[in-house]
Amino acid sequence: IDIIEFYQNILGFNLEYKFELPEELSLNIFGIAKNLPVFFFKKDYLAFELFVCNDSVNKRIAHICLEMSDREQLISQCKEKDYKVKNIKRDNKPNLLFVWDKSGNCFEIKEEIIHT
Repeated sequence: IDIIEFYQNILGFNLEYKFELPEELSLNIFGIAKNLPVFFFKKDYLAFELFVCNDSVNKRIAHICLEMSDREQLISQCKEKDYKVKNIKRDNKPNLLFVWDKSGNCFEIKEEIIHT
């Protein structure tokens, strides 16, 4: 399944569990009248639920920003597995890096700053 491939094998999160959000609750929360698969991922102190809806939705600018220690390795993994990558070069600033899973979710990937 692509969700597990991207979040677990590319971003390094662990799939803790999955469940299905019933149609009635999905309609009440999101206005979507269908059962939705939900995946709960965790990595270190960060955990999140990912609701999957394969229907086309309006364009949006929402994204999640993650810090990762080796962006170049992540870019290689994403390209190898055909995930969309946008690496935007900027003058006198670090590149902006965005990657998308195959469901259209956007992630900004910042280089992790190691504090000593």
